[in-house]
Amino acid sequence: MNLEQQDPHSLLPKEWEALCTGLGLPAYRGRQIFQWLHQKDAASFLEMTDLPEELRRRLESSIPIFQMQLAQKQRSTKDETTKYLFRLRDGQCIESVLMRYEYGYSLCISSQVGCRMGCRFCASTLGGLVRNLSAGEMVQQVYAASKEAGGRISHV
Repeated sequence: MNLEQQDPHSLLPKEWEALCTGLGLPAYRGRQIFQWLHQKDAASFLEMTDLPEELRRRLESSIPIFQMQLAQKQRSTKDETTKYLFRLRDGQCIESVLMRYEYGYSLCISSQVGCRMGCRFCASTLGGLVRNLSAGEMVQQVYAASKEAGGRISHV
């Protein structure tokens, strides 16, 4: 597994376990890393204080963690819908839309950069399909919108 090309948020617990055992570490370290990324929203391996310091430094230098950046936020005064424009690691931008309902928050996420459909009314189609998003890029939309909204996203 080429570590430099991995999106840490895309790796499953079993993949983290395999990565750790491949480094001569116990499998539970992989589960710890997964929890730090997906439950504690760690922005750096150095934050993962229950991991040995040497492992944190090794991971920090070999697998970059990138958290998508909020580039723009628009909130509708009509229905309190919020549209987010997120910038990805490669500089591409995607949109997510947060809708508030009586039962909680629903989030419409992007699964691709661009679109090949060609709909005249949609800006996403102007440049055509650029690429599919990684699983990590999709879940990060949920994490970022949840943080911005100050509440749990109940539907995606």
